[in-house]
Amino acid sequence: MISVPDGRGSHTQPRPDAQPSATTGSGTSRPVVAVLTTRWESGSEPGWAIRQIAGAMACVADVHVVTPQGTGPSVRADGVFTLHETGTPVRPVDELSRDTLIGAFTGAGVGTTGRVDLQLGRILDRGQTQPWEAAAAVLAELHPDRVVVAGHLNMGALRAVDRAVPDVPVSLVPLAVDALALAFPHFGPLLDRAESLLALSEAEAAVLAARIGDPARVHWIGAPLAANPSSRSEPNTWVGDTGYVLVLTDASTDDGNAESAVLARSIRLAIPDPPVGISTTDGFHVWHEGRRSSGWPVERSSDLARLIAWAAVTVDLRPGPLFARRCVESLLYGTPIVVPSASRAADLARRSRGGLWYSSPGELIWSIEALLGASTRTALSVQGRRYAEAGYGTTDGFVRRVLAATGLAGRDRSPGPRDRPATGSPVAVGA
Repeated sequence: MISVPDGRGSHTQPRPDAQPSATTGSGTSRPVVAVLTTRWESGSEPGWAIRQIAGAMACVADVHVVTPQGTGPSVRADGVFTLHETGTPVRPVDELSRDTLIGAFTGAGVGTTGRVDLQLGRILDRGQTQPWEAAAAVLAELHPDRVVVAGHLNMGALRAVDRAVPDVPVSLVPLAVDALALAFPHFGPLLDRAESLLALSEAEAAVLAARIGDPARVHWIGAPLAANPSSRSEPNTWVGDTGYVLVLTDASTDDGNAESAVLARSIRLAIPDPPVGISTTDGFHVWHEGRRSSGWPVERSSDLARLIAWAAVTVDLRPGPLFARRCVESLLYGTPIVVPSASRAADLARRSRGGLWYSSPGELIWSIEALLGASTRTALSVQGRRYAEAGYGTTDGFVRRVLAATGLAGRDRSPGPRDRPATGSPVAVGA
């Protein structure tokens, strides 16, 4: 996780005369970077990743986040960032409609090669580009030295850039979780326009390189994650230090229809010993030899880290779609993973050799049982940890890769006037 100087208290509004390449008190030039994202949040895996990338750039640049979200136009400080909301949010229903249409058109072989029909393009852009029109004025005032766009489907952001600052270099964080959407030619202009593309995983990097045919523009940046030694100081009181199976779901305890709930039930019935700890949306439940004890839901990242650190194996039934953050964290603690075969996490398990993947309930149970064997678990633990530490385990490495990918490498990492803290204390970006 990126720690950067906390700018709160140093300003409430950006300078009205903000210009690119502002100069710090030490005389060091700091570029201005505009990050364009549909939503500025840290609750989702893509949202968390964007905050970390922005935090890395804030080490050397003045970072302005421009987003159509909000109830009205506003400019305010958000830690070291200046947040510009235009108050013209993209509706989730329009995004869902777009994604559904992409799947339908691709499945029918429509618009997957050559130029997309003009009318089809208008349908795909419905509700996606108009919310970004107000962002052009913000960009024109900022005169950024670089623009970073979040999401390879974000054609509205691209049009705002082309209207306001057409000659500014663009970096793209594709957030490519869907290969079908990535291949759809209507969104090709943003991929073509980007000087560099930042991928969170090796799998995403490989897909991007194949799509654009220019691997040199693709940069695997990883993520700033690390195993916290304090997580090993004391086990969770509900499950103890018994080398248990940790199961992560996205459903409530009594949801009989959710696939993850059904699979979790199968695991605790098939494996009476060792204990099976199941994290649901409404609680944490430990099953051992047919008996259940229950505790509060696992809501804090530190609590989840403690559970992962003491587990024999982590079974993530619904891993993150972008780079499987919880699975990466599990590997960093030396805890092997079991994940669905049709997921980004499965690629992580293959590349790291730190886990197994399943395509049926039978394979799921077999994979867990295989990892409960000490020799197998130890081998995968060592391999998985080595891979995760190399690609994700250092904040400094992440910052260096982001700065190199966005053309900011070599800049002085001293804080600028608008993000020099009054107290000198660091603040973590994201959770």
